[in-house]
Amino acid sequence: MEEVAPGIHKICYDPELRPGVFNTNSYMVIGREATALIDTGWNRPEEVQARLEYIQRTPHTPIGYIIITHRHGANVGGAAAIQKAHGGVIMSHPVEKEHIDAALEGPKVERTVADGETIRLGDLTLEFIHASGHTFGSLGVFLRERRALFTGDNVMGEGTSVVNPGQGDIGEFMETMEKLLRYNAQVIYPGQGPVVRDPKGKLEELIAHRRERENQVLSQLASGPKTVEEMFRAIYTDLDERRHNMARNQVRSHLGKLQREGRVTMPDEGATYRLA
Repeated sequence: MEEVAPGIHKICYDPELRPGVFNTNSYMVIGREATALIDTGWNRPEEVQARLEYIQRTPHTPIGYIIITHRHGANVGGAAAIQKAHGGVIMSHPVEKEHIDAALEGPKVERTVADGETIRLGDLTLEFIHASGHTFGSLGVFLRERRALFTGDNVMGEGTSVVNPGQGDIGEFMETMEKLLRYNAQVIYPGQGPVVRDPKGKLEELIAHRRERENQVLSQLASGPKTVEEMFRAIYTDLDERRHNMARNQVRSHLGKLQREGRVTMPDEGATYRLA
């Protein structure tokens, strides 16, 4: 928990302080007239309490906004307790509202925002970015005066984001990375992990990674029809077993994109894919 730039505080709770393990980052952006919180962590008593204590001991203007970047419990959970203690309008993208409302205990999303919409904190301007990818209604937030991007889980401080079928889309993720590049940000404050000081390099790395994965899937199918399991085993040869299901879902997500583009088919309506 630290001030990472003047008026910008990063709040991340890890009771075990495990190296290489990154939990959800929350950010407190303190303007001259109002403060905004971006994401609120898990709804776990000790984590909620730690975040509340940090907010309480940090001088700030009244909390006007609680921005939830997307639907996952690690980003939504603390919103109810923080609003009860400090107030603030809970905000999200319209696509995420139903999922976030279902996860909240008591309060609901009071305001949904569209791509390009802004709020003022007095001397600071936050611009909302529809950043579909990790989830269909993921929000990015651009702090114009600092050229700083808050990316939720579309961008991690280390590694790459997960895109699960039914919740997000690989093709839209890649389009979002291109979109974020156009903001020419000076810094990225990611949903997990350390601050990214080379935004252009990081975003280009994520695009290249997804293209590489796509080419690996196509290469597997070039030698004949295969199942998801066969492709997973061939592509992810040295992966912690705890991440196997997540990796299988990445294969499925790439296959979904390739099917929509007409490059891959599943003609038997079963589990075997082949090149179109």
